[in-house]
Amino acid sequence: MRKPNWKLWLEDKKECKLWLDSYIRKMILKRSPDDSKLHLRRTDHNLTFANWIIDKHKDEIPEVFGGDNFYDWVISVYYYAIYHAALALMSKEGYTSKNHSATLSFLIYHHYHSQKALEKEDVELIASSLGREDIETLGVSKELREKACYDVHEQFERRLAEQINQQAVDFANKIKLLLKS
Repeated sequence: MRKPNWKLWLEDKKECKLWLDSYIRKMILKRSPDDSKLHLRRTDHNLTFANWIIDKHKDEIPEVFGGDNFYDWVISVYYYAIYHAALALMSKEGYTSKNHSATLSFLIYHHYHSQKALEKEDVELIASSLGREDIETLGVSKELREKACYDVHEQFERRLAEQINQQAVDFANKIKLLLKS
């Protein structure tokens, strides 16, 4: 079986829909109550923790661990902040996901490809406001998190952690604004 490819889904609506339908058939994506506030709380929790770890790199971590750093973990935590913001968006629309690729397929199909009118005004605003760069933020941060977790040869610098920090904050703030509307 082919591997999920979110970049291809951005280019090919039919391919995205095939994967989306497969995730729904397999119950990886399914209907659920609105837990968006809980996901936003987790988003804020993860942002706070990642920022705290970055701050600890100024003095405490070098004192305790010498040359070791934990930017790979910071990147992972920022990714999960972004991911929970995405889950908040899905949850507001009555869906939940058990899989990161399924979440991406849902967001790409419903917020990038589809121009259909949804039932609630706030959901219409969300659908029309989430752009390609927002989907790419989620996809790229997923790839970066995977590298940080599994690629033992990759060196992660503070600059890279700060870059994903800004993306995570911007993405989370956009989702929060859209959900308030």
